[in-house]
Amino acid sequence: MRALFSLLVAVTVCACANEESTAPDVIAIGVLPGQSQSGLATRYGPLVSYLQDATGLVIELSIPANYEQMLDEFDAGRIHIANFGGVTFTQAEQRSGAVPLVMRDVDLDFISCYIVRDPEPRRSVNEFEGEAFSFGPKLSTSGHMMPRHFLEESGITPEDFFASVRHSSGHDQTIDWVLNGTIEIGVANCLIVQSLLSRGSDYDSLRVLETTPPYGNYVWAAQSSLDASVTTLLTDAFLALDPTNAEHLAILRAQGANGYVPAGRNDFEAVRAAAREAGQISDER
Repeated sequence: MRALFSLLVAVTVCACANEESTAPDVIAIGVLPGQSQSGLATRYGPLVSYLQDATGLVIELSIPANYEQMLDEFDAGRIHIANFGGVTFTQAEQRSGAVPLVMRDVDLDFISCYIVRDPEPRRSVNEFEGEAFSFGPKLSTSGHMMPRHFLEESGITPEDFFASVRHSSGHDQTIDWVLNGTIEIGVANCLIVQSLLSRGSDYDSLRVLETTPPYGNYVWAAQSSLDASVTTLLTDAFLALDPTNAEHLAILRAQGANGYVPAGRNDFEAVRAAAREAGQISDER
């Protein structure tokens, strides 16, 4: 069952009066479950509050159980606006015509971090042959698809190179597995890694080994049938977030951004190619 959080981050039941409508009474916005639900509710609560105040819309935050459910909920029209990763966006684009609206400035050149536990003398992924390794969820752009793409480009087939290859349920679990010794090396969203490193002592033994090349990643996308007046209100509200405004700055920092920029299909060409190579999308538009 998907977990729904209201503006006040309380558990609610979706109150969409007419899911067939192009301008629903309640706009459900979905986010990928790449972290714990409590962490996501805390992170996105202020943003949802701001969007509701700025647009006059009634907005509800939806956190599906997994990446596949996010796609299913969007495809069924129960999520109207979604914060997809690059790969899930290309799938939603192909399955249901998802329309890109905005992305964080940092998403234009996103990177993934390979992480290890110190003390660790090795300095590159190439030195971890025969060790236990973990990606994030299989549909995670930063936790799986793009790191795999770049590893294979460099001549490393993970299942042959590492002693074992796991898939965590989210970036925070990958980090926990590194810290508790379940795996020797993992790969995760760099923004989440850096956020945890900034907290201090609990993560002192976590070290970034190296990073991937950059690629386009997270994007807020809308149902193609959603009324243009709704998408315009939401797009304008995102673009109006101003880091010189203290309240806006707090929201942007929680999102790991300095601001939002318009998003287009061309921003995801590299991810689209990787998803196609992996069989996650077809060659058809």
